[in-house]
Amino acid sequence: MGAQVRPNPPTTALVKMIALKKSLGALLMGLFLVATAFAQNGDHGVTNQPMRVAKEKIPPAPPLSPADEMKTFKLPPGFQVELVASEPLVEVPIALTFDPNGRIYVLEMRGFMPNPEAIGEKEPVGRVTILEDTDGDGRMDKRTTFLDGLVMPRALTLVRGGVLVAEPPHLWFCRDKDGDGKCDEKIEVATDYGSQANPEHTANGLLWALDNWIYSANYTFRLRNTDGRWLKEPTINRGQWGIAQDDFGRLFFNSNSDQLRADFIPSYYVNKRGMTAKLKGLNEQVAKDQATWPIRVNPGVNRGYEPKQLRDDGTLATVTAACGPVIYRGDIYPEEFKGNAFVCEPSGNIVKRNVLTEKDGVITGKNPYASSEFLASTDERFRPVNLYTGPDGALYLVDMYHGILQHRIYMTSYLRKQVEERGLDKPQNQGRIYRIVHKSKKPGPKPSLAQASPAELVKALTHPNGWWRDTAQRLLVEKADATTVVSLKQLAASGTQPIHRLHALWVLEGMGKLDASVLTIALGDGDPKVRAAGLRLVETSLKSSKAETAALRAKVLDMAKDNAADVQIQLALTLGEIAPDPQSKELLAKLSQSELDLAKEGAKFSAASREPAKPQPALAKGPALSAEDQKRFESGKAMYEATCLACHQPHGLGQEGLAPPLVGSEWVAGPENRLIRIVMHGLRGPIKVKKQAYELDMPALGVLEDEQIADVLTYVRREWGNTGAPVTVSTVKRIREETAKREDAWTEADLLRLK
Repeated sequence: MGAQVRPNPPTTALVKMIALKKSLGALLMGLFLVATAFAQNGDHGVTNQPMRVAKEKIPPAPPLSPADEMKTFKLPPGFQVELVASEPLVEVPIALTFDPNGRIYVLEMRGFMPNPEAIGEKEPVGRVTILEDTDGDGRMDKRTTFLDGLVMPRALTLVRGGVLVAEPPHLWFCRDKDGDGKCDEKIEVATDYGSQANPEHTANGLLWALDNWIYSANYTFRLRNTDGRWLKEPTINRGQWGIAQDDFGRLFFNSNSDQLRADFIPSYYVNKRGMTAKLKGLNEQVAKDQATWPIRVNPGVNRGYEPKQLRDDGTLATVTAACGPVIYRGDIYPEEFKGNAFVCEPSGNIVKRNVLTEKDGVITGKNPYASSEFLASTDERFRPVNLYTGPDGALYLVDMYHGILQHRIYMTSYLRKQVEERGLDKPQNQGRIYRIVHKSKKPGPKPSLAQASPAELVKALTHPNGWWRDTAQRLLVEKADATTVVSLKQLAASGTQPIHRLHALWVLEGMGKLDASVLTIALGDGDPKVRAAGLRLVETSLKSSKAETAALRAKVLDMAKDNAADVQIQLALTLGEIAPDPQSKELLAKLSQSELDLAKEGAKFSAASREPAKPQPALAKGPALSAEDQKRFESGKAMYEATCLACHQPHGLGQEGLAPPLVGSEWVAGPENRLIRIVMHGLRGPIKVKKQAYELDMPALGVLEDEQIADVLTYVRREWGNTGAPVTVSTVKRIREETAKREDAWTEADLLRLK
């Protein structure tokens, strides 16, 4: 049951609540009351979480003014941090977006953890605020409350003259109809956009991507507004908090202990096959090194009691709260920073930098600094949670500036003690927004794209700053002005940079104005990424009965001679989408022998997608459960939903970069004494599950009572076709007594020695 995300143990109040409710009806009521009990009691029952940093070595963490906080920042030569906004202009900011004229829409989660018990978090105090810089000095000096009365809002983005605002489980489309800066119209777009039950694991992000769809982290649908109609389509589940794209529309995300992952190929090709479909190239790990290099002691992390979570000097050893990734696409940093990935790590008070390298369609990331970070602070309250490329070319950093980072559901007794003894829960409602600039070039001018003509928007597609190109693309698609089609086709054919041609192609796609002439030119473009985009965009045309289809099909099939990795990979996927014929089948067979792993996997997947669905074998069943074991199974299901589901998922298949599968796992089917030990004391990787290696670190769940451990393991060993025997309370009790003095997590080698 190890999880890469290293979810923190649930508090005693939760598990005791579930234990008291044994019938299904009582269980439902118990789960309904969980939040209340949690908030009142927390995790005071656990006492075996030792302090590993001496109190005299922990520096003070008083709340600092923005000016004093900036003095704590350490950056590479040439960089400096400038204040954009702070309290009371903005409070507890967690996300932002820029409108076409450079105003900042900020999402303020003012209800987040007002105290260790989270009492009051359900109060409607969240809001969306518009910030403006009226004198042009780079600092915001005017605020307008666009929308308030929100409960724990999580994400926002601009679309079609309005704002999408996530207030789980609601996704609202909000508009200011009279121009006063305040929301006058609020329309519900979705009712399943996350949940308020677990703020650490629910939908967020709302990124308008190059392909004109809106993607999220922690949400299995993508959205699009076409002519005022909201479209909703399945996609893979990706990441935990934050989502970004690079110049080519590839999506980047992470989980709190896996700092950077990405989709190397479009997820479109698994959307129709269900979320359990696997395709190499999706949700791939980009940065394998999870080491962190803070410049202050970090005792206030949730698992600071674990032997290897903190180094001997008390600093955080590896990422434990990675979030808010961004790909730098601005134009004011030195050349070597373009396309770099930056990742927030608020528990270590740092921002990480990864230099990305691409080879044969595979992207890898590496920290360019030896045992240090891009940005580090000695202020424990510095909480970077999101990053953005601004219209001026600077990186914008959202600093929640909140002493408590961990939500109550997962707060350990160790961290609660840190918070209470050192007063990290006070004061409330602070927060800052900074921008990071470089001395080599001044920040760019404020944009005025809201007033731009269609021709000016087309020109903006060639701007060196990705924010301008993205915004111009969105506005062109939404306006769908027919007078721009000719110039867009010209840009798609002869733009000086591949990214300019890509934007023009996708604008035409969004306007429904792609035709055979444009696609033919794209398929013959001098850049492989443009040719690959042409292959992806040609699929709809190849399914039509128009006269030019035959010529396009011939062009596509001829691209089997193209040796570029991007083209090979996309061709494999495209051939699986178009109507099969002997020639395309022959090409797929050849591609499957390619040395390129992604192309090979893509070819197999796409070819299989054309075949009729095969009957699936019935799930195996173990011996019938006794009445007592069946009750244990049902109680275990409720326990699983409360403690394990967020990472291992309802289907038990886990998530890449987040948690390994429980379905068919040799560890689930193996000796029960290993599973019990994992739950009690945690698990530290590397470990192999179903022949796949996982670098995970699952914390101890010894907070669970003996009966609760027996319940949840009985459920896991008998759900999803697993056939393991039920786990008894007496066995759990015996193993707890045998391992009572153990503090460290188990390793694979430790467990394999057990029979």
